[in-house]
Amino acid sequence: MSKLVAVVYNPSKPELRQVLDKLSNLLDSEEVDFFLIKTEFFNFSATFESHEGLKKPDFVICVGGDGTILYAARLFAKLGVPIAGIDVGKLGFLMHFSVDDIPKVISFIKSGNYECEQRMMLDIVANFESGKTFSSIALNEVVVSRGKYHRLINICVEVDGEKLINYRADGVIVATPTGSTAYSLSAFGPILIPMADNMVITPICPHSLSARSVVIDGNSVVKLYVKHTEPTAQVVVDGQEYLEVSEDTEVIVRKSPYFAKIVKNPDISFFKILRKKLKWAEDSI
Repeated sequence: MSKLVAVVYNPSKPELRQVLDKLSNLLDSEEVDFFLIKTEFFNFSATFESHEGLKKPDFVICVGGDGTILYAARLFAKLGVPIAGIDVGKLGFLMHFSVDDIPKVISFIKSGNYECEQRMMLDIVANFESGKTFSSIALNEVVVSRGKYHRLINICVEVDGEKLINYRADGVIVATPTGSTAYSLSAFGPILIPMADNMVITPICPHSLSARSVVIDGNSVVKLYVKHTEPTAQVVVDGQEYLEVSEDTEVIVRKSPYFAKIVKNPDISFFKILRKKLKWAEDSI
């Protein structure tokens, strides 16, 4: 039976057209059915059902950077379809294949002989005092931040019903192991191996020398409350979905029952990716 492939691409990449043409020609030559989806990072609804007429694919190929995989993972989360990333970005930890690897990816699709990593995702729910709720899903992280206002905010963090800390900071990141090499890393958070069953809570520019990241169990439930903040703060999901919140809005973060199925490149490892992307020097000993 023929496989249907969704090709998700980021139109902002300058080399995109050449790569997309190569991929499309090879898929056509191998008689693989496919359709194209253009990323719309600033007009995003993280549900497959909300995209009218969107077909259910058997396989997803992303062309772009890590943001393109985040988009696809959130869009197809509930479908459990494998996702392979063709890297035309800059600092991508999720794009495991180069443009030269496109024939390899197509052979995976046709043979079904490939391995996936089940990457943890996060369910996010925001409860407002008015009774309104907001829900979303993330592969990398959820951020509660000061948004466009240039002042510190107060964020109370609870883990499994127990108070952890009150941060006075620019914001707080709750990240998955996948997200530990994204925004959390930029805020001096620790690197977790992708298959770890943990979350990491990282403050952004905290007004305290003792405030540090905390690694918690992956089955924990994190609650975040913005305190004494006017007029608003902001919740950001994977850098793609934005929500303004007011004081006493409750943001609940927990492990999602859905996973992102990231297709592995058998020729590279996570540590090799770290050495390459972070430009760690080779040991000369």
